[in-house]
Amino acid sequence: MKEDFKNEEELANLLDTYKIDVPTKKLAVKQSPFSRFIRYLGSPAKDPLEKLSDSNNGYLFLKLFPIVCGIFLAMVQILFLY
Repeated sequence: MKEDFKNEEELANLLDTYKIDVPTKKLAVKQSPFSRFIRYLGSPAKDPLEKLSDSNNGYLFLKLFPIVCGIFLAMVQILFLY
């Protein structure tokens, strides 16, 4: 495959203009458990509410759910108080 690129002079000239330095020293070093844990915490995660936020009903649910939960908890406290 490398020989195919060398046959085309224009492509070979364009590829030769780029220089890529690959760090071999950092790749060989074993990471500490703390470093791996920090990388795990910093990795991107899926949004669990993505399905709800895609629709208008989902937005309404996300707005009303905390209000309904607050009213429910207030009623439970009133019932246990008396």
